[in-house]
Order: sequence, then structure tokens, then C-alpha cells
Amino acid sequence: MQRRSETMAPRDGQVFRVAIIARISGGQFQKDISNEDQIDHAKQVAAELYSGPIDYHVIQTVGKGERLDRPELEQVRELLRSRRFDVLIAEDIGRIIRGAAAAELCGIAVDHGTRVIAPNDCVDTADINWEEDVIGACRDHVGHNAHVSKRLKQKLANRFSKFGGATSRPIFGYIVSADARTFDDWRKDPNAEPIIAAVIRILRETLNCSYAADRLNTLAVPTGPYTRTQRWTGRLVRNMVRNPLLKGQACRGVRHTVKHHETGRRVAVKNPNGPKYYPCPHLAYLSEDEFADLNARLDEKHKGYGRKPVDGRDLRQGVLKCRTRWPGQHVSCAVCNGRYVWGGHGVKDHLMCTNSRGYQCWNVASFDGVQASERLTQAVLAEIEKLPEFDEALIDRVQKRVNEVRASKDSDLATAKRELAKVEAELGNIVAAIAKVGVSEVLQHKLKDLSLSRTNCRNQLARIEKRQDGAFALPPVEEIKRRARVELSELSISSPEFHATMCRLMPKLEVFPVRCIDGGAIVLRARVEVELASIANLPRDESADKQILRRNLVIDLFNPPQRVVNRAEIARLRASGMTQRVAAAKLSLTVTAAQRASALDRLMQSRGLSDPYELITSPPQESKWRRHLHPRFRQITCDE
Repeated sequence: MQRRSETMAPRDGQVFRVAIIARISGGQFQKDISNEDQIDHAKQVAAELYSGPIDYHVIQTVGKGERLDRPELEQVRELLRSRRFDVLIAEDIGRIIRGAAAAELCGIAVDHGTRVIAPNDCVDTADINWEEDVIGACRDHVGHNAHVSKRLKQKLANRFSKFGGATSRPIFGYIVSADARTFDDWRKDPNAEPIIAAVIRILRETLNCSYAADRLNTLAVPTGPYTRTQRWTGRLVRNMVRNPLLKGQACRGVRHTVKHHETGRRVAVKNPNGPKYYPCPHLAYLSEDEFADLNARLDEKHKGYGRKPVDGRDLRQGVLKCRTRWPGQHVSCAVCNGRYVWGGHGVKDHLMCTNSRGYQCWNVASFDGVQASERLTQAVLAEIEKLPEFDEALIDRVQKRVNEVRASKDSDLATAKRELAKVEAELGNIVAAIAKVGVSEVLQHKLKDLSLSRTNCRNQLARIEKRQDGAFALPPVEEIKRRARVELSELSISSPEFHATMCRLMPKLEVFPVRCIDGGAIVLRARVEVELASIANLPRDESADKQILRRNLVIDLFNPPQRVVNRAEIARLRASGMTQRVAAAKLSLTVTAAQRASALDRLMQSRGLSDPYELITSPPQESKWRRHLHPRFRQITCDE
């Protein structure tokens, strides 16, 4: 398909408006000048379409094309729905979205009269077969990335196994020359040998990684060439001593990435196939037996200190161990995916992004946590009050799920009882062997392991017996509303019970910065996913019925200014024929306040907007928002 080259006319009859999308992934060898090349290419295409004055709106970003939760994509959708632009140009479809979701965005453009052109992919929505062309381009881009990824992974894995190539980044204790290409080219740092020996001695004596970290910080020992922090921590010490390089074995493939298709993110998970190893005995600080013994003792000491799952779920996942008031540590930042914590800008009842505190996120906006708790609670109660009566189809689905839960519990109980009986039988055999041949070190270790296994089996059996067995039915809507009023209205917002309830109700709570289109302070809005199934005491899987039991809300976490509050009413009164002065008097406002509200309404109408607030996608230049210019700043993105 050849791109159609006939000239166009501005939709408003005055200025030809062109939106340009330029994006680079931000890889090691990519430069910002690539974005400039894309913009110049798009301007050449626009000049072929129209010879008069052109107004360009450029969206220039750095991010992964697979990511569907990039803020600029929402900005693009809003621009297309505003019907302001005549054409949207991107060098290729992958610059917008590298996936089939690009067809949906092009469809929005077509629905609102905006032409989309991707010259490198020969895509033009003016052509009748544009949708087929877009899907074909998306297939090519996704396939190219997948093939390149497979080829690189296979090459690197082969070089690692064959001759120790594809080396990892060195940790503290090793020297890697500029011309080193394999692990055989690495060597131990002579200055680090006594330090690592001292760390190992401290860990053997105390089994305390934090104590070893304090000793290293006292001696001003550097943390390593690729470590982000400049101070040792207990976790950093533990990671160092569990690295098999210390016993002379390099490893590769401990973790690999998988794609989360809802957001387009790639997350690192444990490799089910396990890592590969390459022997390099000249890099060993410990023998294999010493390495195994030290790590086994450390693992044994810390065993059982992790969070315990409840019904197979970790209720505290992503939340720090210290107890906190809701919504502290439950709100995520849309800019960097960091957590919001109490104590924003010195105000203890305000919440602030924790990465912003450490100069790792430019979003320095904070919000009143107490006020936000009240707003979010009232929003959830309002949604529950609007619940319709349940139909028979939903009741049947719930009963089916109840039967599945009951059968699952019976099966798990039988399995747990068999496992407990097996362990007790082995324990009896060990006791009999000790009585027959006497005590030995091997039998003592075996007895200790089996006693621990019996305790674990008994605890598992008790958890299964306490599990909700499905002996419930979908309660009436009025009963659900009554429970919600009790749980949300009568509980103190600082209580752990309120925290647990809100975490169940709102598994996802994200805030993003916005600003009124006519200027003013930057404030925060919340994007909330509400699971109403938890109030009905239904299994979590039942929330899949989104029309009945799930809600997605956008809630303001701020008090809007006077001009925003009165804008709609002023516009209505002015449309009815009232003068500015009379309308202001009717609403008990000053004439200046009424004028500002009218000006805001006119601005919204000129842009075709229904919301007076716009999303902030890049750091503004106000004094409080200049954190990104500080020498210590290092931005954390959602990829990290």
C-alpha cells in the first residue's frame, strides 16, 4: 500500500494542526538525536500534505514500546478525542505502541476525524484497508523483537557455557581489565582478600549480615563498581556471600523476564530451568564446602522470619514490615511506581513518594492522607450504595465457585493428612533406629529435620481446616451495604482492621500529578480499582464479573479552587442570560471570581475538554519541582 499524497485542508479552516509522536526505548546505544530525526521526518510528511502554516504538537518520550501504562499514551488519547488535530504522524507504528493495542489507538483517531500516518510502515488511515495494515505492522514489530531476543539469549548462553563469555558485572573483590572478555580474564583483588576474609569470619561467629555491613562502613570499604548505594547494608552483604563466584563458579540465568500483558511490562522472575555454571577456580575465596556450610547456616538462622501467606496469598506483599496507617505504603506513584509514605515535606499527615525523597523521582507532590482516606472511603460507600440487585446468573456462578472451593479444601486436607502421616512414620523409624543402634550425628540431624517437617505439616493442616470452606451464599444487596457501612464507617481510619479492609477493597491505588489547564498548583489524583467482592465475603475469583463486583474510579485528592468549583454553574447562569455581576451575586462570589470561572470554561470549550485538569508527564520548572536538576537526582522509572 502506498501512502496517499493528496493535500489536506485544516479542519478549522485556519491552521493545519499536526501531532507528532517520537520515541526511543532508551537503550545503551540509543541517542536523543534519534527522536529529533523522527520529528524531522514527520515534518517532511506534513509539509507534503499541506503547504500553509502548520502548528506542531510533539510528544517526545523515552520508554519501552511494549509498555501500555505509559502516561503519554493517555495524553495521546485525550488529544485525539479533543478533535483538535488534523493528522497524527509517527515514523512507524512501533513508535506509538509495539503491539496490537496500536490498532485501538488508531481507531480512536479515525472515530474523531484525525488521520494517522506511519510512513515507514506504509500505514495511512485514509486508506480503506488501514486496520489490516496496522495489524500487519504490529505483527512485524512484535515478531522482530521476539526473534532478536531469542537469538541473543541463545548466543549469550552458548558463549557462557563454552568459554565463560557473556560475563556479568563484577562485584566487590574482583578486578576486571578493560580488555577482559571472559571470566578467565578476571582476577581477584589482593586488597579485598583480607576484607572478605574478615567478613566471612564475622558471619561465621555472629551470623549477622547487618553487623558485618556496619564493620565495612566503619572501614570505609567501597560497595562495588556497579552498586547503587554507597553504604553497605545487611542485604548487600548477604547477596555478596551467596554469589557462587566466591566459590569459583560463575552463574548465568538465575532469573529471566516474562511479559505482563496487561501493562506491557517485563518483570524478572526466578528461572524454572535453573542457572548455568562455568568453573573459574582462580576466582574462589572459599572452598565449595565452606561456601555451602556458611550459606546453609545463614539460611537456617533466617528461616521462618519471612511473611506467612494467608490462604495462599501474601497480604503484605509490596508493603514494608513496619505497621502503618492506611493508605501509607499502599499508594503507588504513576511516575516511578514508588510507594507513598507518611511525612511529606515535614507534615506528618501528608504522604509523599519515597523515591522523591531520595532524589529518584521528580514527582514531589504530596497529599493529605487523612482527607484522602475520607474521600476514598466515601467514594467506595457511594459505589456500594449504587449496587443493583443480583440476577440469577450471578448467583449460579457464585454457587459454582462455592462448590469448587469446598472440593479444593477437601482435597488439600487429604493431601496434608497423608503428608503428616508419612512424616510421623519416618519419625517413628528414626526413633526406633536410635533405640536400636544408639545416638549418632546423622540420626540426630535427621531427627531434627523430621521434627521440623512435622511441625510444618501440622501448621499447614491447621491453616487448611480454618480456611473458609464455601459454606456461604451470595448475600442480599442490602446485607452487603450494611456490612460496608459497619466496616467503613465505624472503624477508626488509623486501626489495623481499617487498613486490612481497605487493602482488600482497593488492591490497586495509583496517584498521578495533574494541573488546571489555566495554571495553578500541581495536585494529585487517584486511579483506584475497587473489589466489591471482598465485602460480600466471596472468593477473590468472583470479582472477574466486572459489571457487578468491580469498579474503576478516578478520585481527586485535593480541594479544587473556587473557579473550578463554580465553573459549571457560572456557565449555566450566563447561558440563561444573566450578566456576570448578577451571576456572581447569586452564587455569593466576587465579580473577579466569576470572571475567572468563565475564562476557564471558555478555555475548556476551545480545547474540546470536559475536564479542567490535564496530566503532567514531565517535570515542570517551578522551584519546588526542580529536584530533577539536583546533582544527586537519578530518576527511577516503572521499568526498574
